[in-house]
Amino acid sequence: MNLDDGRPALVPPVEHWACCHCTGGLTSDGQTCEHCEGLGFC
Repeated sequence: MNLDDGRPALVPPVEHWACCHCTGGLTSDGQTCEHCEGLGFC
């Protein structure tokens, strides 16, 4: 992605933290984690 004058847009680094409720997107019974909505990170 470039700005109008041709310079690349700077994107801030994004940190993901493992979900403290499921650590992977699914609960222990195989259901989608409601806290992270199945993404596995917060």
